[in-house]
Amino acid sequence: MLPVYPELKPNPLQGANLCSRVLFWWLNPLFKIGHKRRLEEDDMYSVLPGDRSKHLGEELQGYWDKEVLRAEKDSQKPSLTKAIIKCYWKPYLVLGIFTFIEEGLKVIQPIFLGKIITYFENYDPTDSVALHEAYVYATMLTVCTLLFALLHHLYFYHVQCAGMKLRVAMCHMIYRKALRLSNVALGKTTTGQIVNLLSNDVNKFDQVTIFLHFLWAGPLQAIVVTALLWMEIGISCLAGMAVLIILLPLQSCIGKLFSSLRSKTAAFTDVRIRTMNEVITGIRIIKMYAWEKSFADLITNLRRKEISKILRSSYLRGMNLASFLVAGKVIVFVTFTTYVLLGHVITASRVFVAVTLYGAVRLTVTLFFPSAIEKVSETVVSIRRIKNFLLLDEITACNAELPSDGKTIVHVQDFTAFWDKASETPTLQGLSFTVRPGELLAVVGPVGAGKSSLLSAVLRELPPSQGLVSVHGRIAYVSQQPWVFSGTVRSNILFGKKYEKERYEQVIKACALKKDLQLLEDGDLTVIGDRGSTLSGGQKARVNLARAVYQDADIYLLDDPLSAVDAEVGKHLFQLCICQTLHEKITILVTHQLQYLKAASQILILKDGKTVQKGTYTEFLKSGVDFGSLLKKENEEAEQSSMPESPTLRNRTFSESSVWSQQSSRPSLKDGAPETQAVVYVLQDWWLSHWANEQTALNVTVNGKGNVTEKLDLNWYLGIYSGLTIVTVIFGIVRSLLVFYVLVNSSQALHNRMFESILKAPVLFFDRNPIGRILNRFSKDIGHMDDLLPLTFLDFIQTFLQVIGVVGVAVAVIPWIAIPLVPLGIIFFVLRGYFLETSRDVKRLESTTRSPVFSHLSSSLQGLWTIRAFKTEERFQELFDAHQDLHSEAWFLFLTTSRWFAVRLDAICAIFVIVVAFGSLILAQTLNAGQVGLALSYALTLMGTFQWCVRQSAEVENMMISVERVMEYTDLEKEAPWECPKRPPPAWPHEGVIVFDNVNFTYSLDGPLVLKHLTALIKSREKVGIVGRTGAGKSSLISALFRLSEPEGKIWIDKILTTEIGLHDLRKKMSIIPQEPVLFTGTMRKNLDPFNEHTDEELWNALKEVQLKEAIEDLPGKMDTELAESGSNFSVGQRQLVCLARAILKKNRILIIDEATANVDPRTDELIQKKIREKFAQCTVLTIAHRLNTIIDSDKIMVLDSGRLKEYDEPYVLLQDKESLFYKMVQQLGKAEAAALTETAKQVYFKRNYPDITQNGHMVMNASNGQPSALTIFETSL
Repeated sequence: MLPVYPELKPNPLQGANLCSRVLFWWLNPLFKIGHKRRLEEDDMYSVLPGDRSKHLGEELQGYWDKEVLRAEKDSQKPSLTKAIIKCYWKPYLVLGIFTFIEEGLKVIQPIFLGKIITYFENYDPTDSVALHEAYVYATMLTVCTLLFALLHHLYFYHVQCAGMKLRVAMCHMIYRKALRLSNVALGKTTTGQIVNLLSNDVNKFDQVTIFLHFLWAGPLQAIVVTALLWMEIGISCLAGMAVLIILLPLQSCIGKLFSSLRSKTAAFTDVRIRTMNEVITGIRIIKMYAWEKSFADLITNLRRKEISKILRSSYLRGMNLASFLVAGKVIVFVTFTTYVLLGHVITASRVFVAVTLYGAVRLTVTLFFPSAIEKVSETVVSIRRIKNFLLLDEITACNAELPSDGKTIVHVQDFTAFWDKASETPTLQGLSFTVRPGELLAVVGPVGAGKSSLLSAVLRELPPSQGLVSVHGRIAYVSQQPWVFSGTVRSNILFGKKYEKERYEQVIKACALKKDLQLLEDGDLTVIGDRGSTLSGGQKARVNLARAVYQDADIYLLDDPLSAVDAEVGKHLFQLCICQTLHEKITILVTHQLQYLKAASQILILKDGKTVQKGTYTEFLKSGVDFGSLLKKENEEAEQSSMPESPTLRNRTFSESSVWSQQSSRPSLKDGAPETQAVVYVLQDWWLSHWANEQTALNVTVNGKGNVTEKLDLNWYLGIYSGLTIVTVIFGIVRSLLVFYVLVNSSQALHNRMFESILKAPVLFFDRNPIGRILNRFSKDIGHMDDLLPLTFLDFIQTFLQVIGVVGVAVAVIPWIAIPLVPLGIIFFVLRGYFLETSRDVKRLESTTRSPVFSHLSSSLQGLWTIRAFKTEERFQELFDAHQDLHSEAWFLFLTTSRWFAVRLDAICAIFVIVVAFGSLILAQTLNAGQVGLALSYALTLMGTFQWCVRQSAEVENMMISVERVMEYTDLEKEAPWECPKRPPPAWPHEGVIVFDNVNFTYSLDGPLVLKHLTALIKSREKVGIVGRTGAGKSSLISALFRLSEPEGKIWIDKILTTEIGLHDLRKKMSIIPQEPVLFTGTMRKNLDPFNEHTDEELWNALKEVQLKEAIEDLPGKMDTELAESGSNFSVGQRQLVCLARAILKKNRILIIDEATANVDPRTDELIQKKIREKFAQCTVLTIAHRLNTIIDSDKIMVLDSGRLKEYDEPYVLLQDKESLFYKMVQQLGKAEAAALTETAKQVYFKRNYPDITQNGHMVMNASNGQPSALTIFETSL
């Protein structure tokens, strides 16, 4: 199977001592490697045993299972929250002690600061006792500072690890549940919703663990600080606290508005990403239909709505941030204005103790406490969503092991079932059959008859409403739409089984893969990517079949595996694989290939979910059964497909900067509160300091009566102070809004440029880049630019200006501080560069190891039936855990490297605090209390602010990677222009003559030639069949015609060189019915006519022509009903008919049919062929076909082999040459079928070339057009 990641380096944290753990020294070797070279996955440390996905998931699953049992016992609803608490409460409670000590230190620091300032207020050079006390207080202040730094980083590290553990455990449980969901449950959720749980909801656990302890620490700290302030400035402190309390409901109100806007934004983002996913998935069809402009308008409108919500929510966020930023200044202003107006005199010690205390409590009360409430409420919603998912119905365990007598059997009796229980019509009704070893049951019927549903019943995917399904033996299942996962071809075939060379080669031969594997660069070790992008449809189908055959199961359920391959390969697969290799097995084959029914032990014909006829081939012959009438179905209805569709990734995946930005958009401020611009910030505090100094200087002794305090001119000082405060508030708000406005609009412009570039990129770009990678640019990277970059950038600007202000004040007060600042600055810049070398690589590794987690989930959901049929759930769970563990290794390094850097930055800041504190005492004679208070209080704020500023600068750089990634996609290689100055006449092409003149074709400049020196003339109104084995170049011929890549040589259409006109002018004039029918989410009207070029009457007529009118009329909104994801509420055959309706509407002179009838029953095939003959009689038609009966009446046949045109002539002429490839292909169908086809070719040949010669007429002809029907040919073979 897929390679599970090898064990990486042992984690050095396990052997690290206490000092190394506290200071993160154990990471030093990693930084040395990062300094020397680029870090790779091999450099990452193994995940700690306690952090392994399997261990964490099973532990939490155990608690959840107990909770579910308890709830059932007590007749209550189970609580996932209880299970989480029981699992994690003990270690998380211990972290509360860290919070208590950390917040306590923040409260003690202002007390020591006040004592130092008091020393300066009462400065006496002769008082040595006071000086010694001041040194003790300075020492205590620096000790508190160092302790705070160490505890802060240890706390952050541990709470983030706790969040990571909870997230990993929950992901394990979600994936485990996804593998067990019943199909009814899958109908209640979408792939996108499951991916969203894994990518979005679980991220809340990373965030909530950071803030949860502040639910109790916030109120407690507020009470303690209020008491200390009361002791310091009396009742005036209540005015400041009142402002603080008023801010809470204001922020809460803004927060609620922001949340409602964000949920609306998320809905728009979901739709945009889902639509983008469809555009990228169906880009080949969009280009061939020339629908780019329609989708450009659709995405532009969706993005416009999304960006309007983003701007509004950004303004609210800006207001909220600004209100927090200026709150500190407003609180101090209100407090001391009240204090002075009450008749008190301000002093430096009171001012700066109060400022520092307010600073401590303001962060906790206005930031962490509301954040805790917000994150808890968000997490509760996420837990509820995850709980609802975990409580969905699971598929009933199927005991398919052998019974005691060792006999394998499939026995179905009176089976009735509904996909949709609300439906009155059952999907399957009253089915009964028995299949024993060595028997082949062929299941046939029209589109929507219930054939695939029958297999799902045997798989136990479709639960019975009545009746019995008894299955004994191991099952192997081959799905109708081939499923391959990301890995090597060999791993896709082995599917976890041991490699046995002899058996493996037998399977390769039986499944006709030998030649294909030889053509692949690395043979069966070639890695196939997203959706098996390097394999053709036929190759994927055969790999799918080979996987089943290699399993050596007892029962084989084959859902139309022969449709995707040509006649020669189909015959090989049927004879060598199904009839020979599987001859001893129980085989149930759903097929549309009627020529193989002769070999079946039993034939079961279904119609509308009921058995129409059942018996052996001989019995049908004797009873003269008319297959034609049995397989016809007048009103075909959709057979609900319950297979999970490919997922739409919602929003961002684990955010690249989730710890420092998304996890805490405002936690950013935990380390230091950004204030407004440096000058205003400093001026306001400097004025308060100046005021206190002036007041102190006025304390004089009057008439020897003792100290009498003389008051300053209050109006002057209060006026200036008020003015500075107002400027601070206005400047803070305006700047916040401006930053958000500019950056969000920049994101909008870049998104539009990128999308335009994507639409104009050649198809090769989409072949080379998996969907996930392209979609990542539109989801994660644009999400960063919309949401995180403006916030992070604003945060950085504010903290940077604050740091500049702090250093400037310190140097102004104590000029010689500039001397130690120089080496500290040098150390800082060297350290920053050293850190960024490694952190960028760690971030890259975190991003690249995250993708496989989601790819694996998406792939598993696409192949869910296969995984369950093969009983490989445990292997896929192990693989998911391996992907998670690899991501955890990168995430762990992301957390710890950030802490390593932060501890060292805080060490630089601690040295700065020590220099300021002790330097002030040394120079006590030249300083006053106000200057010392200002310098020291600022130096203390630098502790958190400086390291946060540096990390945010690195974060902005990292965020710019998203901008670079988007910019990279704005300048992609472009295909030719959509319109050129040289435009063809409006009526072009009038004749439909196509000339290939020495055409070579390759999908890339360095790729192999897939068409070689092709020269051919296709005359006006000619019907040309194109045949050849898989990989012969049939689809490449169409690609060259549509210029999906630029061909060498010349292709002329009605004397106009196709390379000289615009792509849209070319592509709009040709209609195509593609190999894989594509419907887009939206209405049926939009799917038929995206440019609104046709009337309702024309649309209904087109639907009537393809016999879909009644099916569409039965929908609730008729043509305006929204289709399911990728049109999955229509069967493959019906989707193919919609593509035919599109072609009928376009009325072009050239029609290309690319294996359009490969996945449909003969009835639908006949309908399509009939409509093509009727509606496109005057058109040039090119048909790529696997079923030779669909093209035997063509004017000419093109036989391609290895990219070369080997034969090109009328079918009958080619059949006269027994050495021709076409003759050999026809003979492989069997004598009766070959004879019938030859007779048809002969009849058509004589009718076309010698219309006057009368044939014997013993061949049954279609009354409508003189051509034999597919079903008549089958009857002839009987």
